[in-house]
Amino acid sequence: MSFVELTDTTGETVLVNPIAVAYLRATANGGTELHFAGRAEPLRLPGAPSDVARTLENAAPTPPDPTLSLLA
Repeated sequence: MSFVELTDTTGETVLVNPIAVAYLRATANGGTELHFAGRAEPLRLPGAPSDVARTLENAAPTPPDPTLSLLA
C-alpha cells in the first residue's frame, strides 16, 4: 500500500492513500479539497488540483511483475 505525505492548510502533515481519494475540487483561494469515499469532510490542501493530482499519481504503486505472479 502506498501513502503520500502531504501538508494540509493547518500545517499538519497527513498521510494519504491515493486509492481512497474519490475526487479533487479546486477552492476559491487556489487550494484543493480532497474528497474521500465514506468521509463527510474533505481534506483541504494548499496548491492547485493539478499539482496534488500529480503527487498522488506519482505515488501510485506499480503493478506486480506478471512473471513473478506466475511463479508464486
